[in-house]
Amino acid sequence: MKKALITGIAGFAGSHLAELLLSQKISVCGFFLSSHPTGNLKQIKAQIKVVACDLQNTKAVEKEVRLINPDYVFHLAAFSSPADSFKNPKETLQNNIFCQINLLESLVKIRSKAKILVIGSADEYGQIDEKYLPADENTPLKPNSPYAVSKVAQDMLGLQFFLHHKLHIVRVRPFNHIGPRQSVNFVVSAFASRIVSLEKQGKGTMKVGNLNSFRDFTDVRDMVRAYLLALDSGIPGEVYNIGCGKSIQIRKILDMLLSLSSAKIKIEKDPSLLRPVEIEKIYCNFDKFKKQTGWQPRIPLLKTLSDTIEYERSKLKFEARSTKH
Repeated sequence: MKKALITGIAGFAGSHLAELLLSQKISVCGFFLSSHPTGNLKQIKAQIKVVACDLQNTKAVEKEVRLINPDYVFHLAAFSSPADSFKNPKETLQNNIFCQINLLESLVKIRSKAKILVIGSADEYGQIDEKYLPADENTPLKPNSPYAVSKVAQDMLGLQFFLHHKLHIVRVRPFNHIGPRQSVNFVVSAFASRIVSLEKQGKGTMKVGNLNSFRDFTDVRDMVRAYLLALDSGIPGEVYNIGCGKSIQIRKILDMLLSLSSAKIKIEKDPSLLRPVEIEKIYCNFDKFKKQTGWQPRIPLLKTLSDTIEYERSKLKFEARSTKH
C-alpha cells in the first residue's frame, strides 16, 4: 500500500486531502502542530496516523520523515493568511520558508524517491495587468504581501531542490479554494459564519470590507483531487496553475450566500475590514494542468456555498450544545 505524508493535515485542505487519499486506498500519515485543533479529522482519526511535529524543529522532522519514508509528500503546512501576514511578516517568512527547507532536506538525506507536492499560491502573481488575464504559468510574479513573497520562495525552493537534488517535485499554484471547514479568517467562511450567527435573531446588520474584487473560486474537494493528480500525472520540475478559470465578484458570492438564508440581513461597509493591499481581479488559465492530467472542477459553486453554510450551522449548534453541558 502506498504511503502519503501530509504536512498540515489538521487544516482545511489537509483534512479533505486525507479523506480523498483514504478513499483511494492510500495509507495516510500527517504532521500537525500540537497547538492546532484536530477537530477536522474527527471522522477519520482511527484510520490515519498523526504526529505532533513542528516543522521548524530540524531534528524532529528528520526523525519522523525517516520513520515514515513516504511514497507521496503533500506539503500543505503554512501560515496561510495574506491579511495576517502584514501583521507578522517575519514570522510568515520564517515559518513558510524554513519549514519547507527542513522537510526537503530531510527527504534528500534519506534519498527519498517520493513524489512531492510543493504548494505555491495565486497570490504570487499579485495585481495582474489586464493584458495577462487569465493568468497562466508564465504571467510575471508580482507578490504584494509578505505571504505572497513566502509563497514565491517556497515555489522557487521546490524548483531548486528538483534541479540540484533531483527530488521528484511538482509545484502548483492553487487559486482561491473554499468549502466546509475553512477558517473564518477567509472571506467566504467569514460571510457564512456571520450569516448563521444572525439567523438566530432572524435579522441583523453585517459589516463587510471590499465587495468589488473578483476571484477564481474552486471547491476544496476538487482542489485536493487536483493535488493527487498533480503527483500521479504531473511532470517533475513543472509548475501548474489550478483553479476554475472564471472570475466572480465577491459581492455575487455574498448575494448567493444570503439567498441560502431566510434571515433579513442588511449589509454595511466597514473601512476597518479593508486590506492594506487588495488584488482587484485574478483568475487563471489552467489549460496546462488540464492537458497534462485531464482535471477540471466538478462541484458547482452553489453546492460549495450551500455546504459551507450548512457546515457553519452545524458548528454553531455543536458550540451551543457544548456550552450547555
